[in-house]
Amino acid sequence: REQELLMEHDRIVLQFPFYWYSSPALLKLWQDEVLAYGWAYGQAGTRLHGKELLLAFSTGGPAEAYQPSGLNRFTFDQLTTPFQAMANLTGMTFLPPYILSGVRTLSDEALALATASLIEHSLQVPIRK
Repeated sequence: REQELLMEHDRIVLQFPFYWYSSPALLKLWQDEVLAYGWAYGQAGTRLHGKELLLAFSTGGPAEAYQPSGLNRFTFDQLTTPFQAMANLTGMTFLPPYILSGVRTLSDEALALATASLIEHSLQVPIRK
């Protein structure tokens, strides 16, 4: 069923909390089971070619922590390299991600604004024609 849903859409959005510089275990399991050899990649695995991949993730820490001089020492672009490689292997275009940092300290109002911003970002990022 998950593969059918992927086939029905041109833009795939993976939304998750960024845990330990990666996706949660359940999302990784989804990737392992749904993005199968011969379906998503490999000689006959072309089902996702031409689709777009958008990451929408949150971090507990502030954005400043994700800089070469910050606590985590790496940028979000560097830390999402495995997702960029996954998009490349499966023939998808990797879109600029939506990142919400510092969620541990967000007010309800800020969270509501972030929700609207995520929707706008998801709809506004360039669509490949």
